[in-house]
Formats: sequence, C-alpha cells, structure tokens
Amino acid sequence: MRDKLTLLIYDEGGSFVRLKLLSKKFLKISSVMGVFCVFLLSVILFDYAYLKYARYYSRNLKNEVSSLKEELKDRNTQIEAFYSKIEALQLKLIKLNQLEQEIRSYTGIHNNSQNTGDYGIGGNFSGLPGEQICTADFYNNFLQNMDNDVTRLDREAGNQSEEFQILWETLREIKTIQQVTPSIRPVEGGWISSKFGFRESPFSNKHEFHSGVDIAVHKGTPVMATANGTVACAHYRGSFGKVVFINHGFGIVTRYAHLSSFHVKEGQKVKRGDVIGEVGSTGRSTGPHLHYEVRLNDIPVNGEKYMSDYLANKDPS
Repeated sequence: MRDKLTLLIYDEGGSFVRLKLLSKKFLKISSVMGVFCVFLLSVILFDYAYLKYARYYSRNLKNEVSSLKEELKDRNTQIEAFYSKIEALQLKLIKLNQLEQEIRSYTGIHNNSQNTGDYGIGGNFSGLPGEQICTADFYNNFLQNMDNDVTRLDREAGNQSEEFQILWETLREIKTIQQVTPSIRPVEGGWISSKFGFRESPFSNKHEFHSGVDIAVHKGTPVMATANGTVACAHYRGSFGKVVFINHGFGIVTRYAHLSSFHVKEGQKVKRGDVIGEVGSTGRSTGPHLHYEVRLNDIPVNGEKYMSDYLANKDPS
C-alpha cells in the first residue's frame, strides 16, 4: 500500500468510494513531466515574445536604416552639387587669372601683389572612402572645409574683380588716349616737301622756324583727321588759307592748312580717317600741298613722328 496512492471521492449523497489510482512512482514522473512541460511552455512563450519584439525592432531598424540611406543620399547629392559649384568657381577664377595675365602682358602693367593665384581646393568628392562618408564627424569637417573654400574663393574673386576694375579703367584711359593721338598720314601718297624745324623761307630766303610738315600732293586729294576729336576751327585764316583745327583733348591739337575746301564745320565730332577737306593752295603757298601740324599744349611738335609710316619704320629699341 505504500507504493500506491488511494483517492477518496465523495458522491452527492455524501458517501464515498474507495479508489485506487496510479502508483507514487508514476505520479512523481508525471509531476516531473508536468513541470518540464510548464518550463518548456514558458520557454516557448518567452521565445515567441522575443521573436515578436525582435521582429518589431527589426522593422523599426529597417525603417531607420532606410531613412538614413535616404538622408545619406541627399547629403551626397548636396555635397556633389556644392563641390560642383566650387569647381565652377575655381575654373572661373583660373580663366580670370589667365585673362588678367594676357591683359597685363598686352598693356605692360605688372602685378606687384604677392598673390600667386593659387586656387586649388583638393581632389574629387567621388574618390572619398565610403566608410568616412558615413560618419557625422566627417560630414561636419568636410562641409566646414568646403564652406571655408567657398569663402576663400569668394574673397579672391572679389579681389580679382577689383584688380580687373583697375585694369579696365586703365585700359579705357589708354584706349581713349590712343583714339585721340594722331597716328596716320593725313593724306595718301605725296611726299614731304618741307620738314618740321628751322628752314630757309621759300618767300624771303631767310632762316625761319617751320612749325609743321608740308606734304606735296595733288590738288583735291582728300585730307583725313589723324585721330578722334572735335573740330575747333574751319574757316579762312590769313597765311594758312582755308584751315581746319581739331581738338583731340589731353592738350593735343592738329592743324590742316592751305585746303581748297572744307567737309566739316566747327563743333563737329570726327573720328580717325574721316575726310575733313581737300588739298589746295590757299593762303601763303607756292603750290598744292598740305601743311600739317601737331601741337601739345599749344607747343608745335614734329608731326612726322605721328604718321603711321614713321611709327611703322621706327626702331623699337
């Protein structure tokens, strides 16, 4: 009886029935199995709950990774665009620097600045290591460096712009001076019959100062303005006969004497090469020729030196 387990079960009337049920050994085994089943069920439930949590966490992690990838893609796009702007600005500055050197070489204006025009800003963005791109520190440092580059290039562009402004003003002044400086022959053909300086007068045979250059040429030959200017005089004037004076500014005046006719009037603007009259022999003259004068601040200078053939044949040394 020690190895058996007896259970008493009462009926509704209060009587009981003696029932013999299982052995104690079987009951122990059953108890152990029950505990094991409970433990196994607990493990399964825990594992199921963990899997559910892991699945939820994995889904959130995937969403976060996807979001980070999109953000990374946007950052890369922004940096690419930013870097492209820097490269475009760099190329523009290099071209400006080359143009500046050409202008300086043409004008003979030298740059005394210590700035060597070094506009380098590093390599291409596409060659950067991927593991660096994924770090926040790298992005911050990289963007900061790019911002510094843009600031530097912008500052250098401003300096370059100021230098070009100075060059432009200088070139405009040079161009203006060139336009008003006599530089062509006032007539085509002919020959110089009397040079500038002291000579023997063809009328009195006395030694006198000849303030211009006489060019012997056929009557009616067109006379041209040798530079841009404004007609200051166009009438008959004593021994000069019919004469045209042109004021070129900067103290430069040219005179064209002994004309047979005028093609301009006082106050008229003329350009180099414009026909202002025709060769004649009016006034004190021995025959058809053009008396041509160049005056600087009302002082006569050798007009022959302002003629294109003289300038072309002049030794630059």
